[in-house]
Amino acid sequence: MVVLSWQKLVRYWTSFVILAFSCSTFASGQINCDIRKLDLTQMQKTRLRLIRIQYKRNQNTNLQHTANNRRKYEHLNQILMQPRFDETEAKRYVLNHYMSRLQQDVDELKVQYEFLQVLNHQQRKNWINNCLR
Repeated sequence: MVVLSWQKLVRYWTSFVILAFSCSTFASGQINCDIRKLDLTQMQKTRLRLIRIQYKRNQNTNLQHTANNRRKYEHLNQILMQPRFDETEAKRYVLNHYMSRLQQDVDELKVQYEFLQVLNHQQRKNWINNCLR
């Protein structure tokens, strides 16, 4: 259950980072996380813009992972097409797959943390109550 809560949190925050600066609600329309409702100061807006720029830079370096995805796909095909299942090779594949995703998740949590540090106590409370239900 805890894992699902963290997954939900990561999904919401990832969506926030990508959409909140250009869109007033999440695509689902069920949760209204309009950042404008926080009444941010100009300084907070500037700090959030810098966080967003840095996140985008990091995402661009993560595009290198796309090239790795082809290698992963080829590796997976090699495992599945063998006459006998090689459990050791399958474990190696799974570890490589999830270790790269682990770093992406850590990076996303860092952005979430940085975002919350920009907010004052009341803004943080409002954001959590409205967007992380």
